[in-house]
Amino acid sequence: MKFLISFLIFTTTCLAQENPREILLDSLNTSREKDRGAFNLYIKDPELEIIGGVFRNRETPDQGFEPFNMTYHVYLPFQFDLNYVNLKAKDKLLKINAMLIVHHSKYGNYAMGLGTRFSFLIFKRTYLSYQNGVVWCEVVKRNTNDGFNNMGFCLHHEFSLSVHLSKHIKASANIVHISNGDLFKNVKNNQDVLGLGLAYLF
Repeated sequence: MKFLISFLIFTTTCLAQENPREILLDSLNTSREKDRGAFNLYIKDPELEIIGGVFRNRETPDQGFEPFNMTYHVYLPFQFDLNYVNLKAKDKLLKINAMLIVHHSKYGNYAMGLGTRFSFLIFKRTYLSYQNGVVWCEVVKRNTNDGFNNMGFCLHHEFSLSVHLSKHIKASANIVHISNGDLFKNVKNNQDVLGLGLAYLF
């Protein structure tokens, strides 16, 4: 009986609607209502990105960068993002996209695969992104200096700083890297790319 009475007193004191602690928490939640966020999954309009730049073979970096290399991204039609619940006009705080990747050098050696991009808002309409993926590499022309040496799977990494110039156009500066990542031991591809990109949202 003593235990039951103690439990009732405790719950009445701590969980009552007029509990000062509850009132304080409610006031804090109300004051931060404008900052409340939510993760949402959206159907994304088609988007195509083209990145052109210079490349080097990571195994012989003393030879420097030479032109040219192209990378193409086709965004898949869904996007997972973090945004404000009550301020819908603001930029997304975090965007997660999946995309098709096509990557080739001037020699015709190429890679194709899938990647996931994480984009973080740093300024208004400006995002810092990291993209990782797995690509299949094809060596069309052997004994070149573009870092493609073997056919097989490789890792595809990309860092990007992008600015939305308008509702449909985005410009970016990119660093791209292809390597076996010590996961695919029989593939010795190793390439760096510095490139500028332009994306169009249809």
